[in-house]
Amino acid sequence: MTNNLGSIDFSAGRYGDAELQFARAISIWTAETEPSEDLAKALHNLGAVYLAEARYSDAASLYESALDLREVLAGPSDITLVPTLNELGLIYLELADSVRAERTLEHARSIVHTYQAEQTAAGADAMNNLALAYRQQGRLADAEELYRRALVVCQHISDQGREVAVLNNLGRALTEQGQNKEAEQLFRRAIDETQRQLGSTHPDVAVGFGNLGKLMIEKGKYSDAAALLRRAEQIDRQNFASGHPRIGFDLANEGVAAAGRKRYREAEQFYKESEEILEKTLPPHHPEIGNILAHLADVYRVQGRLDESETLYRRALKILEQSWGPENPELLGHLRSYEALLRARQEYAEAESVEVQRTKIRVTEALRNAN
Repeated sequence: MTNNLGSIDFSAGRYGDAELQFARAISIWTAETEPSEDLAKALHNLGAVYLAEARYSDAASLYESALDLREVLAGPSDITLVPTLNELGLIYLELADSVRAERTLEHARSIVHTYQAEQTAAGADAMNNLALAYRQQGRLADAEELYRRALVVCQHISDQGREVAVLNNLGRALTEQGQNKEAEQLFRRAIDETQRQLGSTHPDVAVGFGNLGKLMIEKGKYSDAAALLRRAEQIDRQNFASGHPRIGFDLANEGVAAAGRKRYREAEQFYKESEEILEKTLPPHHPEIGNILAHLADVYRVQGRLDESETLYRRALKILEQSWGPENPELLGHLRSYEALLRARQEYAEAESVEVQRTKIRVTEALRNAN
């Protein structure tokens, strides 16, 4: 009963209430003499709450406990392991542990394949989540293929909640490939569907507004972007504490929109507030922190604050290369800006080294796409 009540609260975005219900369920089932699937479910559900609240280390611990219990109950390759593997893989991605993430998500997908369960919710999740790992590796075409397959499954089984998640993810992958027209259609579909199902202030609505706002930045429509991103922040502030990383992400996005409008002081404030939140809640080598530092370095560069800019670029690129690897195409924009700074400072030897790195990334990406 407590698991069911917690699930209702979780679906409605009432994470505090859901946490209480799932913690109560864990206490009840832990008191039983024999381990059970009910306990595994409660551990999994509380982990989902912590994941939604960006308490990634706590979430990972609970999911690992649920996974260990389910392996004891059902074996290491049973289909019942897939939901936990899927969520655990996402957490590892948030913790910037791409190796464990891909291994965990590939395990989930292999179980789905063994059970011929590709056309189920578990199959859709396995494809959706593995695609996210591919996106972080810069394998955008592979990610897009998996997202489209997952979307077909979600529509086939009439799972509108999962469909919205895949619409947002596919839209991001398309945006990263410059396919902005289709991406915008997907984001608007996701927003409309979420508002219809869950209301206009649900956290998932903020996700849609945030994605659409970032797309408007890509299109150079900075005023439209600022309005959408402000709406995302307002919704998130209604649902989360002021130090929640979701708000940190919102502020970072608003910083990009402000910089696009040449409101550099405003952008600097957004970035600094975002950095303050995320450095308290994310691992120190998380790529989002690197991105924010790089954007702040951009602001300092165009303001002529070159010493501060170079220091931040170096910090940012160290974080991003550690998280993504030195040949990830996501680095290209930041490397281009860093190279421009080095040339402005007449540090030509290092600028040439950065240009060589950029060329290597472009060649590697071209060869990957050719295959």
